[in-house]
Amino acid sequence: MIRLTTRKMLMPALLALAIAPLSLAASAAPGGSGPHHGHEQRQAIYERAGLDEETRNALEEVHASHREAMRELHREHRAQLDENLDEEQREALKSAMRDAREERMQGHRQAMQERLGALYDRWELDDSERQALAEAREAMMADARELREREFENREERHEAWKEIRHEHHAALAEILNDEQLEELKQAMKPRHKPHHAPRGERPNA
Repeated sequence: MIRLTTRKMLMPALLALAIAPLSLAASAAPGGSGPHHGHEQRQAIYERAGLDEETRNALEEVHASHREAMRELHREHRAQLDENLDEEQREALKSAMRDAREERMQGHRQAMQERLGALYDRWELDDSERQALAEAREAMMADARELREREFENREERHEAWKEIRHEHHAALAEILNDEQLEELKQAMKPRHKPHHAPRGERPNA
């Protein structure tokens, strides 16, 4: 009984640690992802894990504490940089970081377009169908940007608004693609991560 109680108490903290990198990445991502987008990602994970409301609230409290700790760490890091860099060096560093980030984003966009182009070619879509798919994606992105700027009374209301956007986007795609193509498109839209190299002396499983 004691072991079960301890496990239940530790589960929120452990899961919060597991999703912390995802939350931070969402909050720091360019293009308006922000904390609301991170909240949506966490809620999706909670739903997939089948967590109850009490556990979700506990996780959100842990996340808030973690977020504040990271903000304090960022402030300390910024202060240390200011001590070692003059104004010109700071601006040069900011510019280099912006350029590197933009290069990564361009690389991601190009890779995405190549994957989509290969799919469309294999499906033998005509120009009008390709244009319709592009317009559907642009419409969803515009709706998502507008939603992030809106004020909601509670998280549930925001969550329902996100669900409505996804539903409308899926319906627009379903007018052009069949179920099998929709699933392939979903997989193609997922970000691709470079595989990690196995530690020296170890070989990946065949």
